[in-house]
Amino acid sequence: MNIIDQLEELAIGARLKRLYDYFAKDVVMIYKDEQLNFEPKYFTLYYLISRQGEAGVTEIAEELSLTHPGVIHLAKELEALGFIESVKSSKDSRRRMLRLSAKGKESLPKFERVWAKIVALNKELFNNQKNNLLNAVMETEAQLNEKPYYQRFQEMFNPQGNSPVKVITYQPQYARYFKNLNIEWINTYFTVEEHDLEQLNHPEEHILADGGEILFAQINDDIAGTCALVKTGPAEYELAKMAVSPKYQGRKIGNLLMEAAIAKAKELGGTRLWLGSSHKLVPALSLYRKYGFKEFTVESTPYQRASIHMERSLIE
Repeated sequence: MNIIDQLEELAIGARLKRLYDYFAKDVVMIYKDEQLNFEPKYFTLYYLISRQGEAGVTEIAEELSLTHPGVIHLAKELEALGFIESVKSSKDSRRRMLRLSAKGKESLPKFERVWAKIVALNKELFNNQKNNLLNAVMETEAQLNEKPYYQRFQEMFNPQGNSPVKVITYQPQYARYFKNLNIEWINTYFTVEEHDLEQLNHPEEHILADGGEILFAQINDDIAGTCALVKTGPAEYELAKMAVSPKYQGRKIGNLLMEAAIAKAKELGGTRLWLGSSHKLVPALSLYRKYGFKEFTVESTPYQRASIHMERSLIE
C-alpha cells in the first residue's frame, strides 16, 4: 500500500488523478490501434465541436467548465494535430470560431466507433462494482454544486463557531465517543497499543473505578473531544486520552478540556498532574507548556509512543 492509498480521504484529488492516468494511458493505446494520434484530454473539446459544428472559446469554456486560457491551450494543440481549425464567424467577422478540419471530419467515424466501444466497456466495469463509480462521481458533483467545497470547509471548521461548548463528565452513553475519538487520533500518528484498548474498551473498570474521571467537550448534541484523568497515586493523576474530533479543530477544544481537567483534578484532591506524549506532537507539547507542564524523566512507560513525560503541580 503506497502513501496515496494510506491517506484515503486526504488524498482524494491525487487518487482521482491517478485513476484518470490509468484510463488515459490505455485509451491512448486504443486510439493508436485505430491509427488515431489523439489523447483523452482532447476528447471533450473535439466532441463538443463535432456536435455543434462550430463554437467560440467563451461558449466552450462555459460548457466544459474550463478557463478561457485552458480552452485556448487545448485548441492550439488540437489544431496542431490537424483535427480542428480556427475560422472567422459566419455571423460576426470579428469573432474566431473553432470547427472540425477536413482531417477532423474524416476521422470522426473512427472516433465514434472507438467511443461506442469505450462506453460498452465502462458500463460493464462500473456495473460490476459494489459502488458504481459513475454514480458516486455524479452524487459528489451534485453535492458540491449545491454547496461548494470551500463553503463546506468554512462551515465545518469555523474557528468562531456558532454554538457554545460545554464540558461534561462521563455517562455510559458517551463511552463510544471516548473510544472512537481516541482510536481515530492514535491511528493518525501511531498504532493503538494494548494499554490503550484496556482503557478504551473498559473505561469504567480501568479509569473510573479507581477514582479517575472522563471529560467530554459537547457542542449541541455532538461530542467534540474528550480526555481522562487516571488516578496513579494518593494525590496524583495522569492526564490521558485527550482527543478532539477533526471537524472541531480550530475551536480551542483542547484548551477547554485542559482547563476542565486541571480544575477537576484539584476538585478530586490531586496535587500533581502528569502526562506522557511524543516529541513529534509539537502543537500538543506547546499546549502542555502553556498550562505549566514541565518535562521529567521516568524509568518505564506502558506506551511505546511516549518519548516525553511532563508534570505540573496543582498546588497554588
